[in-house]
Amino acid sequence: MPFLRRWRLILLLFAILPGAPAGAIAKPKAADAEAALPERHRRFLEEVAPLITAKEREAFLALKADYQRDAFVREFWRVRDPFPQTLRNEFKERWDARMEAARKRYGDLSDDRARMLLLNGEPAHTVLSLCPDALLPLEIWIYDKNDIIHSPFSLVFVQPQGAARGRYRLWHPSEGWGSLVSLEVRARGPETSLPSLVAEACPRGEEVADSIGGAVDWSRVEASVPVVPRPSEEWLATFSSYSTELPPGAESFPAQLDLSFPGRYGSRTVVQGLLSVQRSEVKPVQLESFSSYNFVVDGEILHRDELFEHFRYRFTVPEKPPAAAPGAAPAATIPLVFQRYLRPGPYRLIVKLEDAGGKRYFRDERDLEVPAAVDPPHEVAAAPGSPAPASPPAAPAARPGLLAEANASLHAGDHTIRILPAPEGMAIGKLRVEAVTTGEGIARVAFLLNGKPVMAKSHEPYNVELNLGDQPKVHTLKAVALGPGGQELARDEMQLNTGPHRLAIRLIEPQPGNVYRESLRAQAEVKVPEGDSLERVEFYLNDDLVATLYQPPFAQPIVLPPGQGLTYVRAVAYLADGNSSEDVVMVNAPPGAKVNVDLVELYTTVLDNRGRPIDGLERKDFSVVEDGAPQVLQRFDVVKDVPIYAGILLDTSGSMAERLDEAVRGALRFFQKVITPRDRASVITFNEKPNLAVRFTNNPEVLAGGLANLTAEGNTSLYDSVIYALYTFGGIKGKRAIVLLTDGKDVGSHYKFSDALDYARRTGVTIYSVGMGLSTAPADVDVRNKLQRLAEETGGRIFLIEKATELEKVYATIERDLRTQYLLAYESTQTDQEKFRTVEVKVDRPGLAAKTVRGYYP
Repeated sequence: MPFLRRWRLILLLFAILPGAPAGAIAKPKAADAEAALPERHRRFLEEVAPLITAKEREAFLALKADYQRDAFVREFWRVRDPFPQTLRNEFKERWDARMEAARKRYGDLSDDRARMLLLNGEPAHTVLSLCPDALLPLEIWIYDKNDIIHSPFSLVFVQPQGAARGRYRLWHPSEGWGSLVSLEVRARGPETSLPSLVAEACPRGEEVADSIGGAVDWSRVEASVPVVPRPSEEWLATFSSYSTELPPGAESFPAQLDLSFPGRYGSRTVVQGLLSVQRSEVKPVQLESFSSYNFVVDGEILHRDELFEHFRYRFTVPEKPPAAAPGAAPAATIPLVFQRYLRPGPYRLIVKLEDAGGKRYFRDERDLEVPAAVDPPHEVAAAPGSPAPASPPAAPAARPGLLAEANASLHAGDHTIRILPAPEGMAIGKLRVEAVTTGEGIARVAFLLNGKPVMAKSHEPYNVELNLGDQPKVHTLKAVALGPGGQELARDEMQLNTGPHRLAIRLIEPQPGNVYRESLRAQAEVKVPEGDSLERVEFYLNDDLVATLYQPPFAQPIVLPPGQGLTYVRAVAYLADGNSSEDVVMVNAPPGAKVNVDLVELYTTVLDNRGRPIDGLERKDFSVVEDGAPQVLQRFDVVKDVPIYAGILLDTSGSMAERLDEAVRGALRFFQKVITPRDRASVITFNEKPNLAVRFTNNPEVLAGGLANLTAEGNTSLYDSVIYALYTFGGIKGKRAIVLLTDGKDVGSHYKFSDALDYARRTGVTIYSVGMGLSTAPADVDVRNKLQRLAEETGGRIFLIEKATELEKVYATIERDLRTQYLLAYESTQTDQEKFRTVEVKVDRPGLAAKTVRGYYP
């Protein structure tokens, strides 16, 4: 043994000699990086140690600036927010409260008890061992249940022999009882006798023994279920991609960044960046027959050394843009423009420009002082002491004054007008609305309903009483603030009866019918449904994508090709789930010119003579007739993967008492089979009135909660409920379907069947009618006929069943219908914007029939 000890000493000395390998004494690089962090960031890593993944920790330690780390911390908590639609982050609040309690009780977070308190919260009660002759010091936490384990359990903490006073470690049952008892007890006999010995020898011994016996092995719990939120690490890739740091070893290309303050927007100053790129320095991307230059701009604005905002733009520039004359060469310099709205004060701007085709970069960083007054507009030079751009010499700048027309639309004043929100729900009959304005020199406010003047007022309050009629219809209300000479100063627009889930985008600029020679300013206003998130806004010039914006303000100066004539500017807003909305404005048009660029989209199911959906068809197999006139298909798609929006409209009137439980179980199975993470579903129940039990969601637990504890009682207001259900689909595009389950005729609706049918035609939502237990009595036959009419007019089907147990087959058929459809789109040749247009889709194959809407209102 002395020989072995001597060699150990020699090896230890060798490890600390100067010639020893560096790894033997060097700290891990991660430890060095963490030690170099500011105190608040080291504290963050300590506090989230049980939460943060290895990749997240690595990404955090790789950040170079404090403002980037602060942004990481905010995003780290955001992706763990269980209810992002609320203003609070409930998980972070709970974690912070537990952390404060752990620090107060244990001094720091290194004790296993602190970690378990963070993960599980306070125990129901605690048992302390008072048996020093038999047991090591123990602290046993007993829980009734928690979010992870739904039955009583305990956690056992032991103070090892020789450990510092008050330091405990978590015990795992797989270690055996031997690690809990004293050396004297361990020597007395086999381990199997220890529980009995503890029960007999210790005060409250049976309780202690039972609590130890009920302990969970926490290492196995962590291996089998997620004990903390584990969001997809995709957010890390997104966060990293938004960085303004250049990738390691990145190549640069020359460009020039010019800044100016062309005007004000409200209380903020417009900061305009013009990036000039030499066409010869970048590489186009070829996509089939289309070739374009693609750029990504990432920017950061710092205020007082903190990240004030991040912005991202994507630009697409055709390699061969339209020229003034055939054969004329495109301009040598490509202008890329971005705008930010900032309050007066000092800022630091960092811009990274990526040439996506050549995978090369330009980066500029500078200080700027945003002024309060910008008359006249002026350019901004790089501030003294700003670091030189990390790129080769700059490219020639774009021609001065190129954006003068675009910037002319910026108002020097602060004229705004806003229509105050109307009461929630459907609006019919008399409705009073009011608009509020800001800014001097507003002479009057004009109101227009569906494009027709209603009233103009020259003094406040700017309100008007509208007569919306007795039938539910979608209306467009516009309020326009006019100056003394009748010139438009500001406008606002509101859609009535479009439902609570409507995504809306409206182009404020350019103005319809105006003439622009060199440039114009596109500005969009976006309204996002509650609970949804906006992913991006795209701006198009005619059919060409010009710029993609990922954050407000959604304003984009656009340089026009030389000699540009009749022009369409289009803005498209996309939600994170793929739902979209768009608006189009035509400029440079001859007087009186009008155009309708909306496509009619028909989601179509093709059935064989046995009622089975058929796939595998091609464009040539279909033809479309509208009001007897053949139409030209401009789009044809097989739409198996388009998100589905499905609503269950469930009759809970008294007559459903014997069928309701099975109908609920059937609805749950439908949601489980049909609703994927990309889809959304809602639950609406009705008896004497409809009730939105669950808004659109893909969370099965929320959907199940909306169907729980339903009671069958009251009468059946069928038509009112159909209209309300259709109203909740307002503004949603794509594959939309309502499954209507009822067993009786309408009793007590305010609206008539004809109102419900007309509204169904206007919304274009497919209705699948399920009549349950309807007899051959005249009253039930009338119900059947009306349910069938609702289904056929909207492209759905009717199912007549006797028992709720038959719903399984019904839902399977509906699922096949929704997953096996074709999208046919065409631009209507009709001009009448008021009348109902009938539609017929024909399939040029024997034995097959197409089902789609019978028609639509434009």
